[in-house]
Amino acid sequence: MARLRSLFAAIWIGCLVVTVAVAATEAPLPPEQVVTHVSRTISWYRRITALQQLPVDAEDVVPRDRLSQTALTATRLALEFGRAAASLAAKKLTTPGNTGDESQSDAQNEVSATDRAAAQVAARIAELQSQLSTIDAELPRTRAKDRATLTAKRGEIAAALDLTKEVQTTVTQIQRFEDSTEAHTGSASGGLGAQIDDLRKSVPELRTGANLGTGGAQTAASAAAPASSAGSASNPSSPPAAASASSKASPAPVGPVNTETFRPESAGVIALLGKWFSLEGSRRQLADTLKQTEGLQKDLDAIREAVTKDARELAQQNLQATSADPAQLLQSKLKLQDAGRRFREISTLLIPIGEQRITLDNARATLDEWRESLGARIASIARYLALRLIFLLGSVAVVLVVSEVWRRATFRYLHDIRRRQQFLALRRVAVGIALTVVIMFGLVSEVGSLATYAGLITAGLAVALQNVILAVVAYFFLIGRYGVRVGDRVTMSGVTGRVVEIGLVRIYLLELAGPQLRSTGRMVVLSNAVLFQPTALFKQLPGSDFFWHTVKLTLAPTTDVEIAQKRLSEAAESVYQKYRPAIEQQHAALQRVIDFQTAMPAPEAYVRLTAKGLEFTVRYPVDPSQAASTDQKMLLALREAQAKEPPLEVLDGPLVDTAD
Repeated sequence: MARLRSLFAAIWIGCLVVTVAVAATEAPLPPEQVVTHVSRTISWYRRITALQQLPVDAEDVVPRDRLSQTALTATRLALEFGRAAASLAAKKLTTPGNTGDESQSDAQNEVSATDRAAAQVAARIAELQSQLSTIDAELPRTRAKDRATLTAKRGEIAAALDLTKEVQTTVTQIQRFEDSTEAHTGSASGGLGAQIDDLRKSVPELRTGANLGTGGAQTAASAAAPASSAGSASNPSSPPAAASASSKASPAPVGPVNTETFRPESAGVIALLGKWFSLEGSRRQLADTLKQTEGLQKDLDAIREAVTKDARELAQQNLQATSADPAQLLQSKLKLQDAGRRFREISTLLIPIGEQRITLDNARATLDEWRESLGARIASIARYLALRLIFLLGSVAVVLVVSEVWRRATFRYLHDIRRRQQFLALRRVAVGIALTVVIMFGLVSEVGSLATYAGLITAGLAVALQNVILAVVAYFFLIGRYGVRVGDRVTMSGVTGRVVEIGLVRIYLLELAGPQLRSTGRMVVLSNAVLFQPTALFKQLPGSDFFWHTVKLTLAPTTDVEIAQKRLSEAAESVYQKYRPAIEQQHAALQRVIDFQTAMPAPEAYVRLTAKGLEFTVRYPVDPSQAASTDQKMLLALREAQAKEPPLEVLDGPLVDTAD
């Protein structure tokens, strides 16, 4: 019973000090430095992962995938280093009185105080149950005088068993509480291990299992060697390397392949500029990643230097000479065994950080190679861009030079103002089309796609701007050979006026009204598209500016037709002779413009029989500036001709019709 009380006291004291670890860390690095290094490695890995989203060419797929696999391997090695450091931090210092088997000491150091108490309680329960079973088996065969003593002993053992089971229940509750709060404890072992596990969970690619490759498997095997004899009583969270060694290698996850084939020799200026900015941005990201890689390498070198220093000190203990004293030899042997054990523990840190250093060197070489490749392509695109710009500017300069030559030749060799304006208008259209084509082919590369896109846009614009397009087309009809010129008198859409200006879309008229077509002082602006309307366009004859007036008078039916017609014709001819040269000059100008011969303008008289009598019509050309006086003279001459002997009997008239 006294032994049971001692056992219970030891268990209870062990449970009370479970949060105060008696084991001091043998790790050469503080937990903060380990967590910082693992965090920086994961941050670097995320930077590498961000590079997977860059738009790359086909030749960038291999270095991108190789860099992704290298970064994932480096991250796993960093996590393995963190787990090894957490495992070392969880081990107790070897006490001076503990000189037993080394593997057994290592296994015990990995077990917490609560786990040891639970194991001792379970062993004690098994022992008491065994004693109780033995007494139950002996009790039927015991003599009557000894049965009372054996029964009392059985009751004492049963009471001790009940007490031990109550202690086991208490220890189990403490174990559960310890497991639930392990991630939040402040001890060196639980805190560091929990932080490493949290960092591992932050990398989704590592949740499905470790992938260490060949080197990682060797590291895991080395890390698992010191703890291989711990047995099943060890904490399953303490030897993480064994789990890494048993996992199968799987290919590193690679982002979606977002490749594109770019040919700078056939690309336009816009495509070259876009590609240049894209590659320059990618190169800047690679430069930033390279700087982060160099910083991680320096951090890793500092960690490796600290770990290597302790390993070097342990290795030098094997080179020290020993004396012949058996006691000193035994003490030296124990120190060397302890140094060997500690060296194997430190090797679990040296191997992953050494492999991580090699992996970072490979990643840096890949980044340098990728950046140099981008630099070469950027230089090539810059050369093609410069050539394209030079060709584009040269083509525009050629078009402008041809335009200037065309303009000077027009002013030098074309003296007709009408033809000169037509050629200048044609020059503007041709130069505009040429500049559009040159700039379009210089800026874009996919001409076929551009043609389809331009066709759709053109169809929409044709529907929306059909009136404007008709006005532009009508402009070329208006300025044609027999078209309208500035100063011409025209009638368009019921408006009569003189042409002031002919624009590409609109025509400007000075409105004329009244019998003598006097200016009203208003400017009429019409769209050129009225040329395609059903209403006719009236235009005076080219080179002429005279009107045709008529005088009508009705004579008696008994009048001699020949005499009357002769008198009236002579009277009209006598008036016409006074301004005939001006009319003939205008006719000559008209004859130079048209390609067929027309009769010379002259007065004419013709007669027709009506119900009232003989209707005589005298038609004669009139100069607009002298129209009123000419009409007055014509009426006076016709009256004189009618009054001659024998007089002509007038029934109606004469009446002047000034309609042109």
